[in-house]
Amino acid sequence: MKKHVSAIVYGGLDGIITTFAVVAGSVGGNVSNIVIIILGFSNLLADGFSMGAGAYLSATSDNNQSKSKALAAGIATFISFNVFGLIPLGAYLITNAFIHDKAIAFPIAFVIVGGSLALLGWVKANLSEQKVRTEILRTLSVGYVAAIVAYGVGILLNYYL
Repeated sequence: MKKHVSAIVYGGLDGIITTFAVVAGSVGGNVSNIVIIILGFSNLLADGFSMGAGAYLSATSDNNQSKSKALAAGIATFISFNVFGLIPLGAYLITNAFIHDKAIAFPIAFVIVGGSLALLGWVKANLSEQKVRTEILRTLSVGYVAAIVAYGVGILLNYYL
């Protein structure tokens, strides 16, 4: 697992961020829940495949890397993207199912996503033997800034369109 740290972190971080950005932008744009679910799962699987394929193709461009190592990097990226990316989508779906008010469900999902970002930061710190606090803060910062940007774009586009 240690030899795939970068693929796991890259896939996981992008999975959390892009999936939650779809949710956040959709909520900001006042999109219906069914559309959020469709967009969320479409993004999760298609972008996860794209990320895994990109990691594989990138690794094959390195002449020193065998085809099996490149394939392993692609698979690690794909799995990490989907496992971590399912967390924010699942968090929104679960909170929205029990709390039928988007104004409350989304902030709760926002907090749950923070937990998944912190978990990924912890995983990164432990696999790469770096400081846990630093990696958690870095991961939280990147993820939350992206979510806030997506939410803001959703609000602006909903207002102007």
